[in-house]
Amino acid sequence: MDRMPINVVVLGSIPEAMLMVWAGFLLLGIKPPLRRILMVGVLQGISSYFIRRYFDFGPHIVAHMVTFIFYSYVIIRANIPTTVLAIALAFTVVVMVEGPLLIFGNINIAYMLSSSWKRLLFFLPHEILLGLIIYFCSRKEISLVKEFGFLKKIVG
Repeated sequence: MDRMPINVVVLGSIPEAMLMVWAGFLLLGIKPPLRRILMVGVLQGISSYFIRRYFDFGPHIVAHMVTFIFYSYVIIRANIPTTVLAIALAFTVVVMVEGPLLIFGNINIAYMLSSSWKRLLFFLPHEILLGLIIYFCSRKEISLVKEFGFLKKIVG
């Protein structure tokens, strides 16, 4: 269990959640209003503080996904399969960046967690990638639904 400093919640978790929900839905061709993205981000960021505090490493990921899907479903108002897919896509992007970074980057997690400001550096690689996904999906009208026809049945 981990106690997240408030600066990590405000400067790390909330922006991360906003970028994740935004990128996840954009990948499916859905453009949620910025106000709703902000609401999901703030709620998920606050939830992240409590989840990390009361759940052990491992089960905390399931708790994050459940709350993220719930907030996104209620606030973004997409159907359940679309919401689950959007959040799963966003989580996949984060894991695909963090995993190799930890393995090949030779990053000592204890060292990163030792300072709240060092922790914020850990958010940067996947936040940059999520930002690029948002940029290209928005500017170039890119979506997975256009590329993979079977997704139209899920997204609607």
